[in-house]
This record gives sequence, C-alpha cells and structure tokens, in this order.
Amino acid sequence: MEPNNLDKWDVARYNELNGYFRIKIKYLLESDPFLMEIIAQQNSIALPDLVDRMSLDDQQQWAEFLALDKLKLHLNIQNHLEGKGTPYSPENGFASDSANNENLW
Repeated sequence: MEPNNLDKWDVARYNELNGYFRIKIKYLLESDPFLMEIIAQQNSIALPDLVDRMSLDDQQQWAEFLALDKLKLHLNIQNHLEGKGTPYSPENGFASDSANNENLW
C-alpha cells in the first residue's frame, strides 16, 4: 500500500489487526519452543524469526498490518506538517495521550 493510496486507510481494520497481533505475538513468545530457545540464548529475538513461526494466513495478515501501519505513519506525518491533528511529542508520538492508545502498539 503506497502513501498515494490514502483512501485505503481503514482504522477499524488497523485496530483489529493491532489487537490480534499483540495477543498472537505474546502467545508465540510464551509457547513456541524454538522462539523460547532463541530468547534464552540471545536474550532477544529478531522480528523475522517471529514472523517465520506464524501460519501463512497470519503472515499475510501481518503484511497487511505493516502496510496499514506505514500508511498510518504517512498520514500522521502529513497531518503534522500541515498543522492538523495531534502534534508529535516524544512521549506519545502522534497520539494525544497514552490512555487513548493503551491497546495499540
């Protein structure tokens, strides 16, 4: 999804995928022996290792989520530069406050 496709922004779908992957990733990190071993050895994990352990359907939805997230960032930057929306702050990003986005990453 290119930034020129601003009409493809779907906040409901973004929020749905965001919540789904927050739960899915937590579950994978707590239940997948391969991922748990990587974390035990390296004390960290690379995102591609995590995505590789997802089902093909989840990987496709992850790609959709990343495309929406990129579009969201583009819209936030555009609004910031045009003086619309919530200005950027180091503490909260483009959100007005963390309470409004506690369920989002």
